Amino acid sequence: MMRLAIHGTGRMARAITRVAAARNDVSIIALAGPQSPDWDASPAWFPSLEDLPERPDLLIDFTLPEGTLAAAAWCAENKVPLLSGVTGLTPEALAALDRAAIRVPVLWSPNLSLGVNLVADLAFRAATVLDDDLPVFIEDIHHQWKKDAPSGTALMLGQRVAAARGGDDSRVEFASVREGEIVGEHTVTFRMEGEEFSLVHRAADRSIYARGAIDAGAWLIAQESGRYSAADWLSGRG
Repeated sequence: MMRLAIHGTGRMARAITRVAAARNDVSIIALAGPQSPDWDASPAWFPSLEDLPERPDLLIDFTLPEGTLAAAAWCAENKVPLLSGVTGLTPEALAALDRAAIRVPVLWSPNLSLGVNLVADLAFRAATVLDDDLPVFIEDIHHQWKKDAPSGTALMLGQRVAAARGGDDSRVEFASVREGEIVGEHTVTFRMEGEEFSLVHRAADRSIYARGAIDAGAWLIAQESGRYSAADWLSGRG
């Protein structure tokens, strides 16, 4: 039984709690965050990580960049593996993850959906085969309240294409749409002479991210201290 604590009390915390409740291999022992859950949460809620009465096997962080800073410091001090899905991290937050990784295993990814990370892997493979000067178009569509554009996932997909091109992202273009209640849709299109092909991922609900977070967390707690990516998790599943 994997014992989790969730840093954050928003929609992702709710989704992870619901998914965990249907499984017999994971237990959520606490939620931590300055705002109490606005939903009927069965795990106990604590205002901060320092208030947790016991140490979990894993901390899952879905807060904001400043919350990730606090999570990294707390996990390093308490020797708790850290998995974070927070987007828009500042250089300070990324540096804090690096420091924490000296003492505990740390995995950060802007998207923990298994399907999205498969698309990222396929985009990398396609970019290694195709000419480096071919244009690549990445579009993300999200709900009207999402503020960052391009999305963290779109940027991750672009980084995977660029990684296959020696770090060159000059031929990668982005477009973002914000409308309605769309959970998330990402399309990577490779434009060749006389033809093009696309890799598409559509999220129907947030449970896919919750399932991915729990799956990645189960993999992470078996690793040595260090920084890990979703690509590491994906290869580890194989």
